[in-house]
Amino acid sequence: MSAGSLIRSARKSRRLTQRALGHRAELSQSHLSLIEGGRQNPSFDAVERALRAAGHRLVAVPTVRDDAATVATDIRYAVRDDREDRALRRFIQLNDNLAAEHGATRFALTISEPESTGSKQWDAAIAALVAHHLVAENLPVPDWANSETRALRRQWAIGEGPYTLTPRPEQVPPEFLRRGVLVDADTLVSA
Repeated sequence: MSAGSLIRSARKSRRLTQRALGHRAELSQSHLSLIEGGRQNPSFDAVERALRAAGHRLVAVPTVRDDAATVATDIRYAVRDDREDRALRRFIQLNDNLAAEHGATRFALTISEPESTGSKQWDAAIAALVAHHLVAENLPVPDWANSETRALRRQWAIGEGPYTLTPRPEQVPPEFLRRGVLVDADTLVSA
């Protein structure tokens, strides 16, 4: 996750404007705007001050795997570019990342709330995937993944298209079914 995405996510999680966060962190709103927009590479001190001002901490996690927030950003770009195949590949990669990690590291990959992908379906799918892997290890599920805004009113099959076979409800893991996202459990088994 880039420094800008990290700061933006922390700021939004506390419902702060750039101006309010800048005041707390003693950084200008324009400086925060440049950082969040990826147009300026901030110093470590600036990142740490902004995160602390938002009530967050910078923590190192012993993995090089992308977290849910990073993958959600990639899916947002794929959705914007009408590349459902790319969105699906990144979703499967997140599944593999979470399956490969355990305990605190798995949890750490899910704790930062992802920004919206611009697709209610993909937002619900990411929340379901996170909950699925955390529940499997009896780990706590972050509030963002349980939010009603990350559940669909009308069911959606991942990869929905003319050749998609919609799985039967008994084939769908509970955390996905609860959020209205239809995916066969076998799809989530890593090779």
